Amino acid sequence: MTLSSGIVGIPSGINKAANNPDPGNNVRRRRVDRRVWLYAVPVVLVFTFVFIGPLIYTAWTALHETTYYQIGEFSGLNSFVDLFSDPELPTQIGTTLVFSLGALVIALPAGLISAIVLNGLHRFKRTVRSLFLLPWLMSQAIAGVIWLWFLNPNYGPASSITTSLGFGPTDVFSSPTSALIAVTLITAWWSYPQAMLLFLGALQTIPGELRESLKMDGGGIWREFVSITLPFLRNTIVSVTVVLLMLYVQMVTIILVTTRGGPLGATETLSMRVYNQTFLDFDLSGASATAILLFAVNTVLTLVAIRFRRKEAL
Repeated sequence: MTLSSGIVGIPSGINKAANNPDPGNNVRRRRVDRRVWLYAVPVVLVFTFVFIGPLIYTAWTALHETTYYQIGEFSGLNSFVDLFSDPELPTQIGTTLVFSLGALVIALPAGLISAIVLNGLHRFKRTVRSLFLLPWLMSQAIAGVIWLWFLNPNYGPASSITTSLGFGPTDVFSSPTSALIAVTLITAWWSYPQAMLLFLGALQTIPGELRESLKMDGGGIWREFVSITLPFLRNTIVSVTVVLLMLYVQMVTIILVTTRGGPLGATETLSMRVYNQTFLDFDLSGASATAILLFAVNTVLTLVAIRFRRKEAL
């Protein structure tokens, strides 16, 4: 058989077919590519409209002078210079850290313990889960109003309880320290169900054979938690930590409803600074500069989480 007939033992027709792929396959691939773009283009447009567009507008506003909500002349980095030269900024950063880390220290273990309890229940699981989820089903505004009423020094149930015990009425929102503690506790109470749901989903992926083998070896609850639960939840703990921190750094509504950043600025976080600059001081340029700072903080948190998860994957 000659070389023109193809490889020895293979008919020349098959060899030609191999060298000349079916044009129908190319058409089908093009159709699939077009369908992929049909799905991708709306997502890209929504992402651009919801995220990229506002971010560019915020940066543009921070680089210009503003009068009320009107953008004026280009001012360069003056708003950022004013931001970092403000003597109140370190205090607000410290308040944001205390508030965010304090709420995290409470919400993270509360969510983990609640998830472990729910995962071990066999009866009334839906009822208990609904009770645990109740705070998160409320909006932040409703949660703030409920606690504002409960802790009211004049007619709140907490004042009635403390007065009957001989401690006098409660007035936690009048003192800077107690107001910050109260806002932190309310935020942790409202947000821990979010951590609970994420932990619960991760717990349900742990193979049951591991627990059974540990019990056969005589391991108890603590050993199961340390040897099985924590290693499997390591990445989830990092993800939940970052999600909650990003939520707390941007928290406005609960603080706005309960304290409005007071008393004496004790609960004025960076997010409350953005609100006050926008709607009270009408300083849109300064508010945009603070918002860019918050965006940088969230970006750093996200990058840290991604780096940690890559290390764990390796």
